[in-house]
Amino acid sequence: MKNKLLDNVRIVKDFPKKGINFYDISSLLANSALYNETINQMTNRIKKMKPTAIAAIDARGFIFASTIAYKLKIKLIMIRKKGKLPGKIYKETYKLEYGTNDLEIQKDFLSTNDKVVVVDDILATGGTFNAAFKLIKKNNAKILGSVSLLELVFLDGRKKLKYDHYSLLSVNT
Repeated sequence: MKNKLLDNVRIVKDFPKKGINFYDISSLLANSALYNETINQMTNRIKKMKPTAIAAIDARGFIFASTIAYKLKIKLIMIRKKGKLPGKIYKETYKLEYGTNDLEIQKDFLSTNDKVVVVDDILATGGTFNAAFKLIKKNNAKILGSVSLLELVFLDGRKKLKYDHYSLLSVNT
């Protein structure tokens, strides 16, 4: 099944800028059987971690995390790009493969009692996940780890993470 899932991830060369390969998950999402299998596998892995919350990274992390949170009947926390959340927020700047970006989280939806799993579509260099971890720590919640659909192993992002990470799929080149 993993090969079938991976076969439905397209590589788009030179996007969003020259020299970058974009891993497009659109065809996987458009196939209801593959999308359901993906959600079921990710949910089963996260359920074993016993979280009280899922933190979804903007924007493609929302696709997986919202369904998983619904299935597990736990809260969903959004980690958004700069300027997208109202109210009091924490901000974290991080490096991408091709620049920098900011992530934000609202201050009033996590507590010290929460046990959080961070979800996104791809683990690349680790910068996005580490920024998300820092935002969750600013809210004094406990981080259980992170989960992604795909890991770009050749970028060594896992080595930079401070928490356990599970990827459903991986590519080495």
